[in-house]
Amino acid sequence: MVYNKVLKRVIPKEWELVNIFNASNVLYGFPFNADLFAETPTLTPVIRIRDIIEGKVSAYTTEVVNEKYRLQEKDVIIGMDGNFHMNIWHNNSSFFNQRCVRFRPLIESSVSAYQIFFSVQPYIKAKEKTIKGSTVGHLSDKDVKDLWVLEPQNITFNPRNIFDSIADHIIENKKEIIELVKQRDELLPLLMNGQINSDLSAC
Repeated sequence: MVYNKVLKRVIPKEWELVNIFNASNVLYGFPFNADLFAETPTLTPVIRIRDIIEGKVSAYTTEVVNEKYRLQEKDVIIGMDGNFHMNIWHNNSSFFNQRCVRFRPLIESSVSAYQIFFSVQPYIKAKEKTIKGSTVGHLSDKDVKDLWVLEPQNITFNPRNIFDSIADHIIENKKEIIELVKQRDELLPLLMNGQINSDLSAC
């Protein structure tokens, strides 16, 4: 272990501190026109800060948007206002709104999405704790540029393969949970008004 002056703590000797912009593709969200938002599903579901934690879509739009703003599985997304919600995304169909920032691990990097998530989380949460009273917190471009991750150097294994394998299982579980919640929300009103009974057979 060796002491790192930037992190002010010791890190493994074989690991190197890398700025987030050198370990991932960083992109800020698209400035969607809120007046065009609707709850009716379209081909363009929009992820806003409020949607990040639960991973659900609460708005759709007919606005034309560049494909680069489409989220992919294992993208790390962070809300830049309020409570700085964070998540690792689980599908390839949603676009993300302004005041959100997306981190996508570079193909040639050994840094995984989960490594990015758990590396930057303490700094994001520390920033969140500095907000006092009724003040709304904001992450700036400077804050993002001050984020760092550790990348292994000259080692015989690639930890990204291990983390990505774990991430695949977690994402599949997320998808199943979302689908089960959807089915529950559809069936519960029918059960409550007597259209079906508890064994889900028609009355």
